[in-house]
Amino acid sequence: MNVILFLHGWGGDGNSFAPILPFFSSFRCLVPAMPMDWPDGAMTLEGYAKFIERYLDAHGVKRCHIVAHSFGARITALLVQRNPSRYGKLVLTGAAGVRKKSVRRWMRVRFNKLFRKPGSVEYRGLCPHGKQTFNHIVNRDLRPDIKLIMHEVLLIFGEHDTATPVRHGRIWNRLVLGSRLKVYKKAGHFAYIDQPLRFVNDVLTFLG
Repeated sequence: MNVILFLHGWGGDGNSFAPILPFFSSFRCLVPAMPMDWPDGAMTLEGYAKFIERYLDAHGVKRCHIVAHSFGARITALLVQRNPSRYGKLVLTGAAGVRKKSVRRWMRVRFNKLFRKPGSVEYRGLCPHGKQTFNHIVNRDLRPDIKLIMHEVLLIFGEHDTATPVRHGRIWNRLVLGSRLKVYKKAGHFAYIDQPLRFVNDVLTFLG
């Protein structure tokens, strides 16, 4: 299998993978730009999964590995259930999808709703359909889906990641039987940018 599908994070695009793609020249690398505008209504994770499946069909890909960042890992969790045999090994970095409720989080959200203008600058800039999409995605706890993953999985998290902290990586690691977790020092949410050579070496070794 010589195809790698790279899935970018929320609000980003495939350009974030540009610095590391030359190191994967022995593979056919596909980097779809996932839609971030919603003229026809809000999107669901299932909608994004279908978008990726149509993309692979259009490019004649019957089987591929996946390297996914953050939001891309959410989509991956659904993709590999919908058609397990289509996907090989999975590399998930800064993987999102774990939503843990806590009293502190609940109090912070309530405070922001009562006394501050709700939502981040990025969130407030979204159109109504975009806000519906965002809320659907971030409020969905994918742990029931994650534990059904039966593929070989390499998890890479940055020690200083505040968006998807290392404790979320440990949850992924516990839920996916046989998965491997690597934590990069001096790296944040974009471990593949903060530690590119280590990331490339780990991924190439993992893919064999």
